[in-house]
Amino acid sequence: MQDNPTFNHQADLVNSAIRFINSWFKQSKAITQELNDFFMLPGKKVVSKEVIISKLKGIFGQADEYVGGRYDIIDVNFELLSDGKGMGFVEGVAGFRSVVNKESKIVSGPFKLYFALNNNNWKIVNIEFPGFVY
Repeated sequence: MQDNPTFNHQADLVNSAIRFINSWFKQSKAITQELNDFFMLPGKKVVSKEVIISKLKGIFGQADEYVGGRYDIIDVNFELLSDGKGMGFVEGVAGFRSVVNKESKIVSGPFKLYFALNNNNWKIVNIEFPGFVY
């Protein structure tokens, strides 16, 4: 079988995005496994993973549950840099029903997950996702 690093990196990005999205729908603590130790935000602002986890807990704590999560991945792109590093993203659309006190509200829209490659692992370094705010 031929080595195809492009396919492997693309598959790694997609699989990491899928794990993140599925963990989001389940409000699972496993979501933290996909996150980098720090996030790079617009304006060259750097935020620690702990701050992002705190934001996620706050968002998840607002709803009793998420129901009927669906997503479509539309694009995956990456660039390999020197020294085994890289940058990439996965984007698409996602939607789910947020249930609070037996009342449900549809939350949907585009998403874009930004990744950095370090030590052969793609980790999320920035999140644009329906219902998530910094």
